[in-house]
Amino acid sequence: MSFKDFQLGDKIENQVSTISQPMWSSNTGTLTTFFTGSVQESNTGKYYYDIHAADDQTAEVQFSVTYGHIVGSGSEGGTVSGETNPTKAVYSQLRQVLLAAETTRFNFGGGGSTDYYSNDVFAIVANRARYREKMDPGNWELKLSYNNGWVTLIDDSGASSNPTIAESKREFNVVSGSIANGIYQTASAKAAATNSGSYGLFYPEMGMVILNPNSIASGSAAVGAAVQPAGTSTATNDYNHRKLYNSIKAGSYFAARREERKRSSYYFCRVPNFEFNHSQNPSFSTGSNAELVHNSFILEPSTYITTVGLYNSNNELLAVAKMSKPFKKDPNTEALIKVKLDY
Repeated sequence: MSFKDFQLGDKIENQVSTISQPMWSSNTGTLTTFFTGSVQESNTGKYYYDIHAADDQTAEVQFSVTYGHIVGSGSEGGTVSGETNPTKAVYSQLRQVLLAAETTRFNFGGGGSTDYYSNDVFAIVANRARYREKMDPGNWELKLSYNNGWVTLIDDSGASSNPTIAESKREFNVVSGSIANGIYQTASAKAAATNSGSYGLFYPEMGMVILNPNSIASGSAAVGAAVQPAGTSTATNDYNHRKLYNSIKAGSYFAARREERKRSSYYFCRVPNFEFNHSQNPSFSTGSNAELVHNSFILEPSTYITTVGLYNSNNELLAVAKMSKPFKKDPNTEALIKVKLDY
């Protein structure tokens, strides 16, 4: 027997589970070194920097950093209506991707009673191959450092039972704190205390962290600015995204995980004692009459199961499962082989 139909109860299909995995390359959960390439300076470097974990521009991109301004400040090209320059193009694209159609600026009010609209933003955009379906809320932590100032950022998903639903699905606030110890200061408290808004917004489905320059680039007497203040030139490129990159590099810590929904199907392949005791392998039989190679196979046939193939109704092979080691099968033994397919 070569083919055997599945019976009722032999198949359990489309079981959905959620898994959380380290987000960075090589199954790494934390980055401590950050590099960018000089080649970008003359090409896409006016718009964003790709960040690598190794000093090798051919290495996989982990994430990108960029800066946008609603009228184009911080880059060449002018700020009058109708003109386009790098920072204006970036702000426009981020707004279109993340905000509702009628919303023109990012609001860093932190869910409080006062709105804090910002004309400019820093953005960290995870590479799609790194976050895949989405970043795992509550499982990323970033340290920014500039001169004597620093801050460690997380999101407030652990405190948000009903997150804001934006154009790009869920939206959480970026707050100070750590994964281990939780939130240090809520977004609304931060916005009210500094009169400059919260630290930023987090969009897990888009793999994006939007940071408020008015908050992270302004310090207090106790804690200085975590990022160098953005430049406002209109005739040259200030490369403000380089300032964010420098703060990330100085902070030397970016931990993140991704979250995926996995669909699994289970197939129970039942091998009773009276089936699959013969083989079409040339080592089992030979000649046009399929004579047994060994006479002992006449009364005591045996085979070794090494592979299970799953076929459709047209006998077309769809999937192959390999045994970890060959299983000896004869009329005195039975087997139950569970095949799991993940999507």
